[in-house]
Amino acid sequence: MNVLRIREEVEQGLPALRLENEWLALTILPDLGGKIAAWEDRRRGLSWLWRNPYLPWRLPRDEAHYVREFDLGGWDECFPAIAPGPYPADPWAGIPIPDHGELWSQSWRIQARIEEGKRVIATGVVEGRMFPYRFERTLLLEADRPSVRIRYRVRNNAEHTFYFLWAAHPLFPMPPGMRLLVPGPAVGRVATAIGVSPKVTIFSWPHLPVEGGLLDLQEPDPEGGWALKLFLRPAASWVRLIHPTGAWWEMGWRGPITHLGLWINAGGWSGADTPPYQNLALEPAIGAPDDLSEAMREWGFFGLLPPLQEMEWTLQVTVG
Repeated sequence: MNVLRIREEVEQGLPALRLENEWLALTILPDLGGKIAAWEDRRRGLSWLWRNPYLPWRLPRDEAHYVREFDLGGWDECFPAIAPGPYPADPWAGIPIPDHGELWSQSWRIQARIEEGKRVIATGVVEGRMFPYRFERTLLLEADRPSVRIRYRVRNNAEHTFYFLWAAHPLFPMPPGMRLLVPGPAVGRVATAIGVSPKVTIFSWPHLPVEGGLLDLQEPDPEGGWALKLFLRPAASWVRLIHPTGAWWEMGWRGPITHLGLWINAGGWSGADTPPYQNLALEPAIGAPDDLSEAMREWGFFGLLPPLQEMEWTLQVTVG
């Protein structure tokens, strides 16, 4: 039986759109940066995305700080960079890029419709606040599949080249027994380490040599007391997260995506003066690491949009 629905709801006091087929239900918050607040496997009764138990959901104010106040969970889009810092190129040199970019703090225009009874299409659009671009994300939920295709389009509205980083930022809970399946061989590079001392910065997935032994990043210990931000170059363009129940979430990608970013927080970090979190993020990314200046000057991986041009890429998420 094909079941497609679009419902207008309220999620923790915020207007929400709920998209449903027989297998999945997604909840989107237009006024909170187009956040995908929930991604539910309806058949298994499993909610995939992590929510911060310590921070209330609310609308951002001007100058809000992401990790202190708005590391709320769900799925955000990070653009035109992830780490805060000054834009590194003319004619916008020195303009500050907010923490986790400037999309999460803006209200998006979202239109959703059911097309010919076959799919739900929900398109969100937002304009750059400090930089001249148009960012568009379209979710396509087919009636007969447990999957969602996500199509991105960014347009540079300026007559100057625009440099950027982008990363999807879905956060997941990390219970004991959660496993990461990355197609090998894969080379990883450590960008940030908290509570642990890597012996190397470049390593072969999934074992990272650290002071005291090896960390198995394929099945991280949620009580490890550490946190890592890594960037991988997998042998193929997909990653799978396997829940202890045997359920799985798989994300694939096409287009100019250069890396898979991984944030693994095994109870080693909180930016909000709360007890540390236990979560992880799977982050297909254009460019690396999180700081645009470092990406351009040291790592050599970043996005580039010529004047008045567009760029497109896609993700495909399937649950099973």
